[in-house]
Amino acid sequence: MGELDRLLKLSSRNLVPLPKVGKDILETLLLKSDREFTELITNNKEISSLIISVANHPRYRKDNPPVQDVRLALLILGEDLVKILVLSFISTKLCKVTFNEFNFHYFWARAIANLCFSFICASYLETFPPHLPISSYLMDFGIIILYSLFPEGYLKVLKLKNLGLSTYQAEREVFGVDHAVIGGEYFETYNFPRRFILNIQHHHQIPDLPEDIPPQVFEDIKILNFIDLGVGCYFSTEKEIKFKEFKTIAKLYFNLEEPQVESMLDTLPQYTNPLYEFLNYQNYSLTPYSQSVKTHEEKLKETLKTLEEKKEKEETLIELYKNELIKVIREKEALIEEIEVLKKKLKESSILDPLTGLYNEDYFLKRLKEELLRAKRYKRILSILLMEINNFSQIVELYGLEEEEKLLYLLAQELRKNLRRVDILAKLSKPEHFAIILPETSLSGAIVVARRILKIIENILYKQYKKTPSSYVSIVSYDPSKIDPKIEPKIESILIILKNGLELLKLRRQKRILPVLIDKDLDLSKNNFF
Repeated sequence: MGELDRLLKLSSRNLVPLPKVGKDILETLLLKSDREFTELITNNKEISSLIISVANHPRYRKDNPPVQDVRLALLILGEDLVKILVLSFISTKLCKVTFNEFNFHYFWARAIANLCFSFICASYLETFPPHLPISSYLMDFGIIILYSLFPEGYLKVLKLKNLGLSTYQAEREVFGVDHAVIGGEYFETYNFPRRFILNIQHHHQIPDLPEDIPPQVFEDIKILNFIDLGVGCYFSTEKEIKFKEFKTIAKLYFNLEEPQVESMLDTLPQYTNPLYEFLNYQNYSLTPYSQSVKTHEEKLKETLKTLEEKKEKEETLIELYKNELIKVIREKEALIEEIEVLKKKLKESSILDPLTGLYNEDYFLKRLKEELLRAKRYKRILSILLMEINNFSQIVELYGLEEEEKLLYLLAQELRKNLRRVDILAKLSKPEHFAIILPETSLSGAIVVARRILKIIENILYKQYKKTPSSYVSIVSYDPSKIDPKIEPKIESILIILKNGLELLKLRRQKRILPVLIDKDLDLSKNNFF
């Protein structure tokens, strides 16, 4: 009883006990004689009242006088129907009204259908042990246990079922165990026969039953699966699939032909519907399977007819609006031409580099001017970086233009990820040149950024080509707080410093970062800043 004990420790709710009358019914049918079963019925007022009321139904009493004696009622109804009624009576003691997706009435309606179908199957199969109707009736009782202990957890199971999992798969995902195991352990607490317990515990395991399962239990479980498939033809959302499986199993295991299978299924509503009426499950009355198939076929024919009529109307509409369609196509062509013109203008005015998605050189120069003026106005330091990947043209020579474009895009994405949102990263017209504007960044901060960028470039180049061509960064930090406010910052001067800085780095090959601080007015007419 390990799994049930584990769940009880996790739940704040108590285990649902079998009602005394339910326990007495099961003990009598499983362990005692027919005489003791009759005594149970006659001694229990509720059960005897139910039996007498059913016997007085016009279906059974016909034109005879009303029945008042329970023993006479037993004779009128017959042994099988009485057992079905008495077992179904247990459901009335355990059925509850819920206000969520879990439906007790639906559960017991299907359980009663299992019970009825087991008696139908008994007349078609060579061997049918007397305990099997009870096993078929209660084989899913573990669902009630799981729901009673974990209502919210079982609603998750129902949601997983809607996503395509089977019931026991969904239960194992939520609880780590399925209802068959829990049901078996539950009934084991009442000391019911071991064969009955094994039927409950393994009824979902027919493909992979444990090796120590007795042969007679294996035969029981085959029949239980057969019953479940037959009832599934009525209750499942995939009725056609269930019917195909049912026919296959009927032939494979029990040598039953299709007419016999259809007859079995059509007989089920004759058993269940009166019981549903007596026990207040009328909402689940069944339509004979052959009739539902016929209805389905008629609906299909009606649907096909509707589709054909719709097709004829559509063909008429197509003909009527043919000229209008031609007009629309011409208008569309004119719009496409106009869109192409607009796209061309938009492309020409775009601020982004089409390959990398970074800002292009024109936008970089525009923003540089704006940021210099802003820095001057608020006396905030500003840093500008110019980067060059040395011998970048060798990549094109060795790997081709496509690889160059791929590398530039990769570099752009990695550089952008390692900068602040306020930083302005641009791809210049030369393939090997990138530029960055770092607002509110001192020279020392810009050097830190430059080192990080060089490392990123080195890592990417080594990862892609197992090479690390030299890369250089020229930095200009503009500090307007130390410059005459009347003097406007000169973009041309800054750009010259940045470019000359790169040339100096490549010439000397001693360092890869050249920082310059502009804290005084520059005169570059003689080109002697360095």
